Amino acid sequence: MPRAEQDDRLARLDLALDAASEGIAVFDANDRITLWNRRYLELYPELDGFLFEGCAFEAMLRRGLDRGAYIDALGREEEWLRARLERHALPNSAEEQQRADGRWIRVEERRLAEGGWVGIRIDISEFKRREAASRLLFEDSPVPMYLFDFETLRFLAVNRAAIAHYGYTLHQFMNMSVLDIRPERDRAETLQSIRDRVDTQNGNRLFRHLKGDGSEIDVEVFIRPQIQNGRQAILVTAVDVTERRRAASELEATREFLDTIVESVPAAIFAKDPISRKYILLNQAGEQLFGCPRDVFIGKNARQVFGERVATVAEIDEDELLAGRAQQLCTSETIATPSGTRLVTVTRMVVRNSDGSPRFIVGVTMDVTEKRRAEEQIAFLSQHDALTGLPNREAMMVRLADGVFAAAATQARFGLLSIDIDRFKTLNDLYGHAVADRVLKEAARRLLDISGEGLVFRPGGDEFVVISNDPDQPNAARRLAALAQSVFSEDIVIDDKVIRVGISIGVATYPVDGDNGSLLLANAGAALYHVKSEARGHVRVYESKTDLLIRERWALQADLGHALRNGELSLHFQPQAEIDGRVFGFEALMRWTHPTRGPIPPDKFIPLAEESNLILDMSAWILAEACRTAASWAHPLTVAVNLSPIQFQHGELPRVIQQTLIDTGLQPSRLELEITEGILLGDFAHIVGMLRRIKAMGVRIAMDDFGTGYSSLSYLQAFPFDKIKIDKSFIQAIGRTEQAATIIRAVIGLCRGLGIPVIAEGVETEDQLRFLAQEHCTEIQGYIIGRPAPIQIYSEIVDDICPARTV
Repeated sequence: MPRAEQDDRLARLDLALDAASEGIAVFDANDRITLWNRRYLELYPELDGFLFEGCAFEAMLRRGLDRGAYIDALGREEEWLRARLERHALPNSAEEQQRADGRWIRVEERRLAEGGWVGIRIDISEFKRREAASRLLFEDSPVPMYLFDFETLRFLAVNRAAIAHYGYTLHQFMNMSVLDIRPERDRAETLQSIRDRVDTQNGNRLFRHLKGDGSEIDVEVFIRPQIQNGRQAILVTAVDVTERRRAASELEATREFLDTIVESVPAAIFAKDPISRKYILLNQAGEQLFGCPRDVFIGKNARQVFGERVATVAEIDEDELLAGRAQQLCTSETIATPSGTRLVTVTRMVVRNSDGSPRFIVGVTMDVTEKRRAEEQIAFLSQHDALTGLPNREAMMVRLADGVFAAAATQARFGLLSIDIDRFKTLNDLYGHAVADRVLKEAARRLLDISGEGLVFRPGGDEFVVISNDPDQPNAARRLAALAQSVFSEDIVIDDKVIRVGISIGVATYPVDGDNGSLLLANAGAALYHVKSEARGHVRVYESKTDLLIRERWALQADLGHALRNGELSLHFQPQAEIDGRVFGFEALMRWTHPTRGPIPPDKFIPLAEESNLILDMSAWILAEACRTAASWAHPLTVAVNLSPIQFQHGELPRVIQQTLIDTGLQPSRLELEITEGILLGDFAHIVGMLRRIKAMGVRIAMDDFGTGYSSLSYLQAFPFDKIKIDKSFIQAIGRTEQAATIIRAVIGLCRGLGIPVIAEGVETEDQLRFLAQEHCTEIQGYIIGRPAPIQIYSEIVDDICPARTV
């Protein structure tokens, strides 16, 4: 071959090698380098200016050691070099190197038939960073989690919670299979169920597991298939329900006793374990007397319920009975209950087994204070709020009338503050009535603490009224309002829940803003309503023009009801597409064009609907209209509809969805319902149960606005979401903050590992699109695909045989 042609071929080879994304090096039979590309030098910058044709491989390694390039070799360079050369001598080898500059490189080497060898170097730094993020989420979970190989059943990884709970060391786990944590009698069934993939289905499945000390526990597992190093694996979250099942078993054993005797007795009856002295039974009359549900009462002792003094008296009698020195004992005791101090008589006895051993300590408690205190209690309750103990509306109106009379006689002034807890309904929906009640009590306490010589009332709901008797009005009322705002800036902590509570305040002053109690209340309420409609969490002093604004808001709310009844609302649809632009569905969005005011933004009329009873009818209309529209499309695209948290407060939601699908003829698989994370913070078991009923119909469930609220891995394990929607606030921050990019990568990586599709909303720019494509986000929604519009605008997409590409 002519020399010129040889040179040309070598030049072409050099260009091809330099274009490769991997580092490539070729060595002869004597371990001397003969060929390398540009990427190889980029990965090993210490060789730049050092490397030459014929350079020995060992010399190249020593160059890196001299420069401190290999993290694992620091302090043991010669030992590391020997081990590296031993691996290098193998016919084929592969390993991962951590470099001092923070990069990770995968090293692959293969011997050639003629005696030389080829080395490939791949930068895996990004993969390592994602792997570390996923491992951190796994390791820090407070719930036991482990990963096992589907074929060998051997453990691949366990988190710290699993090690602590099961009592095996990490070394022991790594030498075990999942069969080793099952009792021997269950292993054949376990093996068969795994082979049949019964275990790979999410849901409530109970199993018996073995702990390191040999004890057995009942475990509820949530399982999701994974791919680990190219092999099929199973990720398991295990929840120990042993104590819960044991308590249920004990309760079942005593049910006949409860049903036939205890529940029909009008006196409070309790039973205690003779060893632990903990309550194991309380009847309905006891719940009423002690003001405590039996589920809370049971499992506690007298000290925990009634305090040291009552517990000491009780234990003396119980010791006498257990010793057999008396058959029964009756004592009079004063106990504290939520309704106040009560005088009761308690008759105690011991129920024994056939062998004479004590089985239960049983007591009958009679309340003897009710008749004596009945008249006082009735009088008090007629003037006070039962929850907070504050004077109620009736007492407030009497006190206002007295205050106006006295102020008129002396020409004095006083201020009236109408105070509302912001978004209390949402708080109630999220945490339940019990927590909301405790928030109200804490709010009452804080207002009492700052009121000084003023008076605090609770007319009802989440409303409080404070009268400021300081004559320096309205300045004194403003100071008191500012003080109230200050004390409510501190979080309220209830059962380890940190709750941020804000208040809005309307202020009216006698006699400037009203010369009677009713007018003062109305005008303070008008100022409050104005605050809540424009800027919650602030203070506003009554102004006459406030009335006009409130009337306008009420009129808008009435118009919204009229619009719903008369078909004036409409739906716009925004396309959802794959990353390459192929539209696969639409999200249905509510729009309202007022006949005189023009378009009303959703963030203005949706709150109006939620404040009234309109939201349920409106949500049902949206669902029906979206399904009816989608059913008319020629192409079976999906349609996504948002659910309101208020809909989950009504058990009819699954039935409404099912009936809508029947009425419209839409296939369930084409309907996707979007919920926010906040919905799951309410009655979790109830809400998840409703979601499972909906999903069983074939309807898809997506989590909307993921990452903006109460994101938790437990939600992804407890319910098999069909899709996760990354909130647009993170997408719009791409290129501006690295934190947003990191969060997006973490969510995409997590969902990829769990096998859950991800859609990014709010995609507007090509830069955002490129970033999401690089991170392997498969679905997008935003202006770059299309704006919300009447479905007729997208007729070419919905009526075409093959949906169009828009980008």
